[in-house]
Amino acid sequence: MKISKKLTWISVSILIIVIIVLLVLPGFVKRYAIKHSKDLIGRQIHVEELKLNYFTGSIKVFDFEMYEADEKNIFISFDTLIVILKPYQFFMDEFILERMYLEGLNVNIIHIDSIFNFDDLLVFHAKPEDTVQSNSTDDQPFQYHFSNLELKNAEFNFDDRNVNKATRLKEISFFIPYIGWNQEDKSEAGLRFSFEEEGYFESTLFVDPNLGEYEAHITVDHLSLDAFNEYVAENAKISKVDGLFNSEITIAGNINMVESSLVSGSIEISDFLMEDLQSKPFIGVKKLNCEIKEIDLQNNSFIVDSLLIFEPYVYFELDSSSNNLFEIFELNSNVEDSADTGQSVSLENDTLEGKPLVYDINNMHIEEGILDYTDNLTGTPFKYNLSELILNTDSIKSNSEWVELYTQMLLNKRGKLVAEVGLNPANPMDIELNYVITDFQLSDLNIYSRHYMGFPIVYGEMYYKSTTHIKDGQLQSVNRLVIEHAELGNKSGGLHDLPLKFALFLLKDRDGVIDLDVPVRGDLKDPEVNIGRIVWNTFKNLIVKVASAPFDFLAGLVSVDPKDIQAIDYAYGDTTLSDKIGKQLDILLELEQKKEGLDIELIYFNDIEKEKDKVAVDSVGRLYSLKSGKEYNPDNPEFEEFLLQESGSDSIDIHKAARMIVTEQVIDSIVHVFAMTRKQNLEQYLVSRNDSTQIRFVLSNLESPKNVGATPTFEVKYSMKDSEIENR
Repeated sequence: MKISKKLTWISVSILIIVIIVLLVLPGFVKRYAIKHSKDLIGRQIHVEELKLNYFTGSIKVFDFEMYEADEKNIFISFDTLIVILKPYQFFMDEFILERMYLEGLNVNIIHIDSIFNFDDLLVFHAKPEDTVQSNSTDDQPFQYHFSNLELKNAEFNFDDRNVNKATRLKEISFFIPYIGWNQEDKSEAGLRFSFEEEGYFESTLFVDPNLGEYEAHITVDHLSLDAFNEYVAENAKISKVDGLFNSEITIAGNINMVESSLVSGSIEISDFLMEDLQSKPFIGVKKLNCEIKEIDLQNNSFIVDSLLIFEPYVYFELDSSSNNLFEIFELNSNVEDSADTGQSVSLENDTLEGKPLVYDINNMHIEEGILDYTDNLTGTPFKYNLSELILNTDSIKSNSEWVELYTQMLLNKRGKLVAEVGLNPANPMDIELNYVITDFQLSDLNIYSRHYMGFPIVYGEMYYKSTTHIKDGQLQSVNRLVIEHAELGNKSGGLHDLPLKFALFLLKDRDGVIDLDVPVRGDLKDPEVNIGRIVWNTFKNLIVKVASAPFDFLAGLVSVDPKDIQAIDYAYGDTTLSDKIGKQLDILLELEQKKEGLDIELIYFNDIEKEKDKVAVDSVGRLYSLKSGKEYNPDNPEFEEFLLQESGSDSIDIHKAARMIVTEQVIDSIVHVFAMTRKQNLEQYLVSRNDSTQIRFVLSNLESPKNVGATPTFEVKYSMKDSEIENR
């Protein structure tokens, strides 16, 4: 009886001791953990409350704090941690976590230079390599089962002091129903957190543990891009990045072959804007929507259902050595580096591990695009605006033999361009371009006109139609140019001395319209040839040709042979105003009437010495006829003999012999009378037909080389009235 009582008391005492131990154990564990936390986990911690339920296997921790290495600031904290286990399953090599609930987690990450505020923890928990032991193949596999894993209202703060940027992710939550070893049912996991200002990130993951197949759905809603401003500024000269990012992405594949995963979904960017260091916007877009059908990185394949861009904006500024985009993104140094190392830039398809790039855009549309262009090459900024840009194409594929693009835009808010572009994606030297420009204002090009040719453009409109083919680098372009009411100011300076003003004047018809067909040819494969130089040379040659040979263009105005308005010719000794000459004068009068502002001069050229020879021989011929009674013939031997006798010369040169017989005074007088008679006959004829004619006569300088060998000729000189003419 006494032994039984003793056993009972011993049992009760042990039970009481166990209960007491179990009751005080949480407090002891809490105090011990706090006191020795630096030795246990490498940082000082604080726990407000720790609860253990030995019957349910639950552990509850409240108001946990882990401090920074300085033991002042908080590194990690949370409000509530609940863990429910089945500890007896440990004895059967099985770990069962029925629930893990973590609420109010707050993590603060600090980055300075290349150091993070958790580097000391990594060092503390790192194991020496020689202590790492591989598992024996004879050991039984340890089974695990995780259920009801939940994170609620967590917050992540990242302070990157290298760029003075603090990022905050709030309301982070996720829930995983089950993860287990030898699992047969699909696992499902979800993660969600809110961004600092608005919007959220959400993901769900489905995994088939038997087949290894998985599918992840990721949603990003209203991600503000200004959160990346400081990071972009590290690699580009910008002051601002703004906009919103939204996406719905699905990633599907197999966990055993992650590299073969396929990506699909949609991406949307709205109100995107980047500003340079002067706070000037240089690139932006109101809305960009991309529907991704499939991205297969393993096969370097990108298939896009549609790419829609609304109100894109680009500011492009060109300087002598670079442009603003190269400067902002510091591309100049990259180009120079590639040149120094002998590397070249290739336009051919990129490859991934030997696999060619495969792309397919089923539909691309750009609407209401704007390009602001500034050219500083002339010293005075040339600013031009392209707006209301629309671009459409049905399909762009890497294996397409031909792609067609259709575009239109407004030119400096007045003119309009409509274009159709066809190209071979595999050969950039195979292009067809057809476009029409209407209502283009020539005054928009005033800065270029002043700089290169010295003429300001007062006003004028242009219509331009071009059909251009580039085949294997060979450029062939047929262009129709119609310019209406073009007027230039007075010439002042200019890099090139071209007779532009006179050429435009000649090209105008009676209505002030210039209508030209301008062919352009060139070999673009020649490294010294470019399209700009080809077009410039074509334009320059046209201007020079028109100004130097105006007869061809003026003849078309009155439908005559250009030779009829080029010169009025006489034979030596002839002063007769023939019917032919009369018709030529009538044509000049008609030109004067039809081409308002045309100034016409008749400049007299003549080789006087040769006409003197003719006058001397004819004078001796008349003397021969009087003395011999025979008709004068300069080729008659009797006349030659008469010349020799009268001159007392042994020379057989009839001109020299004749000028020995007739005095120079007489010859000069006759030649002068001939010149005056021709001039007077022409003047009288012109006045008789139009008494208000402004056609003038000019005697050339006797020293002019044009007199040498010339028959009596009135060369027609065309210019503009009351203007300084370049080709005079």
